[in-house]
Amino acid sequence: MSTMSDLFQDLVEEILSRVPITSLRAVRLTCKQWNDLSKDSSFTKNHYGKEAKEIQVIMICDLKACLMSVNLHNHKDLADPSIKQIGKLNQVEIDSVFHCGGLLLLLLCNPKDNSKLMVWNPYLGQTRWIQPRNNSHKHRPAGRFNHRPAGRFYMGYDSNNNHKILWFLSMYFECEIYNFKSDAWTVLDVNTDQDHIIDNQRVSLKGNVYFIAHDILKEEAFLLSFDFTCERFGPSLPLPFHCCHEDTVLLSTVREEQLAVLFQKSDAYEMGIWITTKIELNIALWSKFLKVDMTLPNSYWFEDLSFFLVDEKKKVAMVSELDIETCKNYKTYILGENGYYREVDLRKSKGCLLMCSYVPSLVQIQ
Repeated sequence: MSTMSDLFQDLVEEILSRVPITSLRAVRLTCKQWNDLSKDSSFTKNHYGKEAKEIQVIMICDLKACLMSVNLHNHKDLADPSIKQIGKLNQVEIDSVFHCGGLLLLLLCNPKDNSKLMVWNPYLGQTRWIQPRNNSHKHRPAGRFNHRPAGRFYMGYDSNNNHKILWFLSMYFECEIYNFKSDAWTVLDVNTDQDHIIDNQRVSLKGNVYFIAHDILKEEAFLLSFDFTCERFGPSLPLPFHCCHEDTVLLSTVREEQLAVLFQKSDAYEMGIWITTKIELNIALWSKFLKVDMTLPNSYWFEDLSFFLVDEKKKVAMVSELDIETCKNYKTYILGENGYYREVDLRKSKGCLLMCSYVPSLVQIQ
């Protein structure tokens, strides 16, 4: 039989679970009990993390970073997925986002701002500004987008949970790493093959970053990793299909435990999604998750896919592509077995771009 204290605890949990993530910091100041509960790992796991029914994603809408919650479990026929905004970072304009274990690495748009990088934990309300090295701007031609640093930034952590940022310019095979503890950048000797081209597709999983890369000579794609403990690139890992540079290959994560890869061949009306059954720096084993036949009635051929995520329980995938007609807005679809297909409206705002899935964390920004 439940006691009053048990009921009160359940009620408090229910209240806190409905608070937008970006507002939790203010709620924690209300009382010590609420502060302790919101930072309890079991509460975070049940309401926001791996056990939660809702999938959280990061979107950039009108240059603002938004947290969106997607619930695919409300309706048996998936006809009306529940989608709501649960937070927003209004202070800065965002160019791109990279997610790593509950922390977000944000690249800012404002060329007048010397601090181009921000690390943000939406759940704890913590931020940290990081100054990129000046040479991250070299090789950048003059033009409309010359405020963007050349190369790309990625975040991970080593075996001691020390967070680091990798800057990599694949065209010139230049690489630097930033250590949160020392607050310093260090030049690395790149150990990748110069016949390899690293794609823009990249995700963080268990502290390491995984990329889609292409072998120019063999004309095939493979999986490549970066180990933040050894600070080196790992060996080439096979993908569960053969593809060329014209095909579409996207990476995603599943509850921060597995990798998922989407493949759509440029000359075939079929899409496939695979999930890893085992993933380490030197091994990748895959299992087919979903096959989409685009020759069926009411099906659709995707021309410019940019993002996807999967829901294992519902056996569905959510994919997003650029609207070719406007070249501004992004269309989002739910795909499932037996030809299930539906377009959904995530948010009526120009330039809304799905960036990555998100799992809240109690990790402190060092």
